[in-house]
Amino acid sequence: MRIRRIKVRNYAGIDDAEVSFPDTGITIIEGDNEVGKSSMVAAVDLILGYLDSSEAGPVKEVKTVGTDLGPEVEVDISAGSYEFTYEKRWLKDKETILTVSKPRTEQLTGREAHARVKQILDEAVDTELWNALRLDQGKSLSQASFDIAALGHALDAAAGGDVAGDREDVLVERIENEYFEYWTKVGKARGDFKSAIDDVDAATERANEARTHLDELEDSAEEVRKLEAAATGLEQTHSDANETVADLAEQLEAITKIRRLVDSSRGELERAELILGNAQQEFARRDELVEAVKQAKADVAQSADDLTKKEPARQVTMAKQEDAKRTLEEARDAAKSARSDHERARQDSEYARRLIEIAQLTERRDRIIAAQESLAAADEMLEAILIDADLLAEIEAAHLNLAAARAAAERAQPTATVKALEGVQVHVEGEPVALDAGEELEISVRGESTISIGEIAEVTIIAGDDDEVLARASSARAMYDELCGRAGVSDFTEARTQADARVQAERDRTDALKIVKQDLRDLTFEELTGKIDRITKRTADFITDRPSESPLPADLDDAQEIERAASEASTNADETLQAAEAKARAIGDELKAHDVENASLTAHLQIAESTLESARVTLSEARGVRPDDDLREAEARADKLAKKTRRAVADAEEQLREADPETIEALLSNAKAVLERSAGDLERNRGRRRELQIELAIQTEQGPARDADETASALVEAQERHRRLGSRANAVRLLHEVFSRYRDAARQRYNQPFRDRIEKLGRIVYGPTLEVHLGDDLSISQRSLEGTTLDFSQLSTGAREQLGLLARLACATLVSEDGGAPVIFDDALGWSDPSRLERMGAAISTAADECQIIILTCVPDRYAAVGKATTLSMG
Repeated sequence: MRIRRIKVRNYAGIDDAEVSFPDTGITIIEGDNEVGKSSMVAAVDLILGYLDSSEAGPVKEVKTVGTDLGPEVEVDISAGSYEFTYEKRWLKDKETILTVSKPRTEQLTGREAHARVKQILDEAVDTELWNALRLDQGKSLSQASFDIAALGHALDAAAGGDVAGDREDVLVERIENEYFEYWTKVGKARGDFKSAIDDVDAATERANEARTHLDELEDSAEEVRKLEAAATGLEQTHSDANETVADLAEQLEAITKIRRLVDSSRGELERAELILGNAQQEFARRDELVEAVKQAKADVAQSADDLTKKEPARQVTMAKQEDAKRTLEEARDAAKSARSDHERARQDSEYARRLIEIAQLTERRDRIIAAQESLAAADEMLEAILIDADLLAEIEAAHLNLAAARAAAERAQPTATVKALEGVQVHVEGEPVALDAGEELEISVRGESTISIGEIAEVTIIAGDDDEVLARASSARAMYDELCGRAGVSDFTEARTQADARVQAERDRTDALKIVKQDLRDLTFEELTGKIDRITKRTADFITDRPSESPLPADLDDAQEIERAASEASTNADETLQAAEAKARAIGDELKAHDVENASLTAHLQIAESTLESARVTLSEARGVRPDDDLREAEARADKLAKKTRRAVADAEEQLREADPETIEALLSNAKAVLERSAGDLERNRGRRRELQIELAIQTEQGPARDADETASALVEAQERHRRLGSRANAVRLLHEVFSRYRDAARQRYNQPFRDRIEKLGRIVYGPTLEVHLGDDLSISQRSLEGTTLDFSQLSTGAREQLGLLARLACATLVSEDGGAPVIFDDALGWSDPSRLERMGAAISTAADECQIIILTCVPDRYAAVGKATTLSMG
C-alpha cells in the first residue's frame, strides 16, 4: 500500500491543505504544533474507517469550531494492483466518491463506495502491517508486534520456505486439536478429562457425605437420651409456677374491690363538681347579661358618631372619580389613534423591505439563469472536444518524436549547394530558378536529383539509401496523424488549443455549478421563483388595499424613520393611557373603600341597636324565671357537697396505695410468663424427642451403611476412569511440548532474516558489534553492543526509541516487494543525541530506497541528517 496524496478541507482547524508523496523515498512534513501535521495522516484512518453518515466521536472531533461546513478528506492510494482516489465529507452535505483508475475504471458513491474500498483493502492490504509500521506521537518508546502475516511470508521466503509449509501447518493443527481435547491454552484440564476429574471430586464428596450421615445418626441417638433426662426438671418447674400464679391471683382480687370503691367515690365527686359548675356558670351568665346591656348602649352611640364623621370625605372622592373618567376616555382615544398610525407605518416599512427582498431574490435568479446558460455552453463544449490531458500528452510526445525522426532523416540525406558567380538561370528537376550574382541555392537530395546550369552544364546527384531512418520518420508521422485524427485536430497546435478550451470549459462548468449552489442555497429554482412571485403579489395587494390618506414613504430609510416616530408616539400614548387608567383605578378603589366603610358603619349601627334590644329582653326574661338571690343560694349548696365528696375520694385512694397493686400485677405477670415458658420448654422437649425418634427409625430403614459402601465403590470407578484419561492427556501434552520445542527452534531460523535486516540498519547507528535478539512476537528482547548484553527494558530511552524505529524500517524493507505499507513517524527521535541523530538519518535514508517513509515533525533540525528527503512545510 502507498499513499500518493492527502487533501483536507475544513478539517480540525485546517481550512485547506494538500500534500503528495512519492512511492519510495522520504517525505518530511514540518510545522509548529497544532498546525495539523498529525491530522493529515489521521485523516487517512478517518476516511477509511467511517461512513459519511457517521457521527462518532472521532468524526465530530475534526469539525472546525465556528463554522457550519463539514470536514472533507480526499486521498490517492495504491494498494496491490489497485489505484484509486477516495473523497468523503461528513456532518454537513455528506458525500462519498470513489474513482478507481486501475486495474479497471470504476466510479462509485455513498455506501457502495465505502464498501468497495473496504473490499479492496481486505484484498490488498495487511491491516496489522499498516498499524505496526506507524509510530504515533506519544508512543515513540513502544515496540510493534511483528507477528503478522505479511512479514511472515517475507521471512518464510528469506529462510528458504522450509518452516511454514503446508504439511507442518497440518501437523501442528492436528497436534493442537488433540491437545485442546484435554487441555486449555493455559494448561488446565478440559472436556472428558475435566469431566473425569470432576467425577472423582463428586464421588469423593458423596462418599464423605455418606460417612458423615452415619456419624450424624449416632449424634441424634445421643441427643434423645439427653432430652429424656431434661424432661423431669422441666415438669417440676411448670408445677411450681402454677401454684405461684394461683396465690397472686387471690391477692389481685382483693385489690380489685378497693379499686371499685375508689371509682365509686370519684363518680360522686364528679356529680358534685358538675352541680357546682352549673350553679357557677348560671350566676356568671346573669352577670354577662347585665354587662351586655351596658356594652350595647355604648356601641350604638359610637357607631352613630362614626357614620356622621365619614360622609364628607366620601362626597369629595365621588367628584374626583367623574374627572378621572373624562381623562381616561380622552387617553383611550389618543392611544387608539397612535396605534393605528404605528401599524400603518409598520406596514409601509415592511412593504419597503419586501421591495428590497424582491430585488435581491431577482438578482439571485438572474445569476442562476446566466450560470445555467454557462453550464449548458460548457457541457456542449466538453461534448464537442474529444481531447483530454492524457491524449494531449500522447500527441505532444508523438509530435516531438516526429520532429526528431525528421531531423534524423534530413541529416541522412545529401545537400547540394549551387552558387552563382554571375546572374544565371538554373533548372532543378526541370523547374527554372533565377539566381543573381553571389546568390546560393541549397537543395536536399532524395533519391536522384538533376540540376541544369543554363546551357553550360547538367549535374546529376544520387543520394545514398537509409531505409531505417526513413521508416522511423514514416512511422512517427503515421502515429502522429493517427493521434491527431483520434482527437479530431490537424496538428499539435490545434490539440493544445482544444485542450486549453476543455480546461477552460471545465472551469466554467465548476464556476457555474458553484454560482447555482450558492444562489439557490436551500431552495430549488422553482421554489426561488415561487418565492419571488409570492412576495411580488403581497406587495401589489398591499398597494391595492392601502388607504390613500397619507403618501407612501420615499424609501426604506424614510419608512423606518416614520415607523420609529410612530412607535415612539404610540408608546407615549400607551403610557399616558396607563397612567390615566391607574389614576382612575386608584380613585375608584378609594371611593369603593369609602362605600365599604359607609356600609360597614351603617350595618354596625343597625347590629348595635338590635343587640341592645335583644340584651334587654334576655335579661328581663331571665330575672322573671329565677331572681338573682336564688342563684347565689344554689351556688353555696353545691360548694358544700363538693368538699364532702373530695374527702371520701382521698380516703379510698390512700387505701389503694397501701395495697401496692402495681407490684402484685408485676409478680403475677412474671409468674404467668414462667408458667408459659416452662410449658413451651416441656412441649419442645417432647416434640424434639419425637422428631429424632422418627428420623432414627426412617434413616435406619434406608440403610445408611449400605449407602456408604456404594459411594465408596463409585469413587474407585471414577478414579480408574480418571487414571485412563489422564494417561492419554499427559501423553498428548508431552507430544505438544516436544513439538513446540521443535517449532521454537525452527522459528529461530525463520526469524534470522528479520534479525539480519535490523542489524544491517542498526550497525549504521551503533557500529559493527551490534547484535539483537528477538522474542516470539518478533519484537526486540535484547541488544548486545561491544560484548555487553542488556534486556530491551534496561536500555536508555533514546536507544529503545531508535531500535523501535529501526525494527519498523527493517520490516518495511522486507515486505516492500509485495507492496507493504508506508512507514509513518510522528515526532520520533526526541530522546536521541546529535551524533545518534546523524547516524539515524543515514539508516532512514538507506531504508528509503525500498519503501515509502513519511515523517511528521515540529523540530525540522532533528531530521537534518536525513538525505534523499523531500520537505513540505505546514502552517
